[in-house]
Amino acid sequence: MDLSLSRDMLCRKTAALTVVMVTFVSTRLKRKTPEPKTPLPDPIALALIRDENEQHRQRTLRMIYNSTDSECISMIRMKRVAFFKLVRTFRERSLVTDREGVSVEEQVAMFLHVVGHNQRFRVVHQSFRRSIQTVHKHFHQVLYAVGELRNEMIKPASTTTHPKILGSHTWNPYFKVIVYPGFISYIRPVAMTDPCFLGCHWLYRWHSFPSKGS
Repeated sequence: MDLSLSRDMLCRKTAALTVVMVTFVSTRLKRKTPEPKTPLPDPIALALIRDENEQHRQRTLRMIYNSTDSECISMIRMKRVAFFKLVRTFRERSLVTDREGVSVEEQVAMFLHVVGHNQRFRVVHQSFRRSIQTVHKHFHQVLYAVGELRNEMIKPASTTTHPKILGSHTWNPYFKVIVYPGFISYIRPVAMTDPCFLGCHWLYRWHSFPSKGS
């Protein structure tokens, strides 16, 4: 009985030792096996891709430069004269500069594509063949430059009344809203050049209808 027990214990120890040795040897072999190296991109292929992307960008910009005003408006929401004037303003004031191979014209065009068509950076990335990070960076650069023109682009409200409004029975003296027959209310007396005042002609036609005896 003792002999059988000793044989059983010996077999178990032998099996355990075998498992430990196999594990050790396999681990050592894995460490010695070199990992496959990632092949380096072909420089010729990279040069061809860059050249193709550059040609695509130039074609996109030439479509803006050489198109008609109507086509330019459909692409960037402004005429070519306004586009080049905006670019010249940014250049003269050093608000936007050529950097990292991206011209001011391209930066402004990418910005106008985003704000004019409510496009995502991923769409502009495909149109101009620039990385999303590049589009993001130049978009915010042009956005900052536009903000610097706020004192020239945003004019304070004028206190004088336009002659066209003074001679109109619709807008002068004040904006009248007839809610229902027999009840007439007036909007607060604001300057007739108030944007809210001037932009509510549709509201007048929508809410007003003739009252009895009017």
